[in-house]
Amino acid sequence: DGGLRVSLRSKGRVDVNAIASSFGGGGHRAAAGIRFATDAEKNRDLVLAAISQAISALKD
Repeated sequence: DGGLRVSLRSKGRVDVNAIASSFGGGGHRAAAGIRFATDAEKNRDLVLAAISQAISALKD
């Protein structure tokens, strides 16, 4: 299936560069991006899970 481009933005405590880097993307602490060539739906779910995990970690 098709590819996927993900743009991540943060207003503060979530380091979106760390999330993007774990998927081969990059950027800065407050703005980062990822490109996937295939498996858009699967990769979307993985990125959303990583975002949820990062937000949950802030609550600990």
